[in-house]
Amino acid sequence: MRSSRSLWFLVTVVALAAPARAQKLDKDDKKFLDDVKPILLPDEEKTYKKIKDKSDRQEFQKSFWARRDPNLDTADNEYRAQYEKAKAEADAAYKVAGQPGSLNDCGRLYIIFGKPDEVKKEGTESPAMRAPETWTYRDRPGFTFQGGQVQMALDGECKLPPGTFSDQLDRLAANRILHPNIDYRTAKDGKLTKLVDLLPKPSPARTLLQTPRQDFPVQSQALFLKVQDGGTAVLGVVRAEAGALPVEDVGGRKVVKIVVAGSAEDASGKEAAWVERKTVAEVNADGSIAAAFRMSLNAGSYSFKAALLDEKGSKGSVASSTIEVPDYGTGDLGLASLMVLRDVVDLPGGSPDSDAPFAPFQLGTAQLVPFGTSVLSKSDTPWFFYQAYDLKVDEATGKASGLASVTVLKAGGPAVANAPPVPLETPIAGSAVGPVPLAKYEPGKYTVKLTISDKVAKKEKVQEVSIEIKP
Repeated sequence: MRSSRSLWFLVTVVALAAPARAQKLDKDDKKFLDDVKPILLPDEEKTYKKIKDKSDRQEFQKSFWARRDPNLDTADNEYRAQYEKAKAEADAAYKVAGQPGSLNDCGRLYIIFGKPDEVKKEGTESPAMRAPETWTYRDRPGFTFQGGQVQMALDGECKLPPGTFSDQLDRLAANRILHPNIDYRTAKDGKLTKLVDLLPKPSPARTLLQTPRQDFPVQSQALFLKVQDGGTAVLGVVRAEAGALPVEDVGGRKVVKIVVAGSAEDASGKEAAWVERKTVAEVNADGSIAAAFRMSLNAGSYSFKAALLDEKGSKGSVASSTIEVPDYGTGDLGLASLMVLRDVVDLPGGSPDSDAPFAPFQLGTAQLVPFGTSVLSKSDTPWFFYQAYDLKVDEATGKASGLASVTVLKAGGPAVANAPPVPLETPIAGSAVGPVPLAKYEPGKYTVKLTISDKVAKKEKVQEVSIEIKP
């Protein structure tokens, strides 16, 4: 009996010590490799095939896409969606010998670079065979070429010549990795480290936007400008009393080191954009500080949050509002936000300080300095800035013909001041009216009214902003 028990114990120990058998790649694992082959790096493929555990391979897949995600703070992976769309198009357009198009060089080029600017077909002896092609790509966002373009010869099987551009595709695919710190390291237990443990921790500003609080009163504004591609730049201004934050004396100036941040959610609750930046804000004569940030948004309605916190992140506040982002891509007469500015400053050499509180408000060689509030004092001398877009050009003269006028009205009453009308002769035009001394105005509420007339298109647009003057 004693001998039998000893034998049983020995067998048990041997069974427990036996290593777990590696799980072979199943059809789903192999499908993943095929699906991402156009952008899969050789080292990634080698690592994936060595992984023994199915759950680790699934964790690898999460990290694979996270490495290429342009915004880790949103639930969606915009690059993955873009990739899968391009892959489906390549599979259909460049299928050769029964193989999906994404598995050949034609498909890989299409996925990485996009559609070629020009395709030249060569002759072929058989109409049943695919003709060789020469693809031309010209400079485009994210890719520039020596001489402004590159040409690639693809044979009837959609293959590039060996040792030419084909050898560079891995390097170009590697450029899609935006977060190299997310890798495929193993933990102490030999398992692949989970993605959640590799992701960067949210900054204090990011945390504040996600879980808003009010450590001190804060105000915000959202102002809109058209950008070159017809989209909208949202300029957020955040303002607070300096006494709520640590004030320092730097060269005789009172300043506060702060972080400003903003986020916008669309009607479905999905975050459309977020941004944060550090800056040093000077304390104004009224004891306030203000700074700005910029983000790009499509036209529509958004829940908008603007945050301000001290550099160390110990104290912060969030202001929330709903904004309507205008559509500047229609080609019709459009207006930027009518802005109430503290100052308009000419930049020496046209070069702004990117860390300055209002760097996002640089237009050309001018630095706009917004108040960040609609409540002004009689000692203030504001500027009123405007821009008009897409004025129609007269075919006979080659110029636009418009007129801009700015009027200040007592709330519910008549006009109390009129700026001289300004002619507009270009499709995009603007100016700043000021400085306007408020000492002569009685305390109370006023409306600043902008009227833009497009004489060629025979259209007129009006925009108003309310201000209050305190003693």
